[in-house]
Amino acid sequence: ANELTSKYKDDSSHVKLIGVSWRGGGKGERIRQKSIVEESFFELLNSFQGVRFVSLQYGNCEKQIENWRQNGLDIIYDPTINPLVNMDSWLSQVAACDAVLSVANTTIHGSGGLNIPTLCLLSRFADWRWLDNHSITQSYWYPSVGIARETKSDGWSNAFRLASKWISDGCPYPSGPSFS
Repeated sequence: ANELTSKYKDDSSHVKLIGVSWRGGGKGERIRQKSIVEESFFELLNSFQGVRFVSLQYGNCEKQIENWRQNGLDIIYDPTINPLVNMDSWLSQVAACDAVLSVANTTIHGSGGLNIPTLCLLSRFADWRWLDNHSITQSYWYPSVGIARETKSDGWSNAFRLASKWISDGCPYPSGPSFS
């Protein structure tokens, strides 16, 4: 992880590395339900200075990352890491990040298991693992994972507002209500 941190910071030690993932796993409709539209995710990320994003997204996303880069986003795509082939190297990549912002997918379990400050952008179609009480803002499974929920009434608006505040505040560990 230390080697990747040095590689990704690229002599910019003041830069915060935030790992990101915007597409959920599964099959068919389930992937769409758990994911965030790339253009919307780009708009959320593109408003931050002094942050370098690291794609932790599994699957084919290289063209999307290149498009974001061409449009000014400071984001790393590391072709030497393939989580679908080598989970150990991917977990080292997750560990190289200062924080993680992701939809509910394997990325959350990786960063949560490594106790990295994480914000889960939770789809309104979330499964049982995330409980159904919207007042809960911290993961039951991982104390380092906060929750920002999509709602039927305002879509991702409030979750994106919470994510922006979280990043602006330096990506702190969650402190809100958790299941007890």
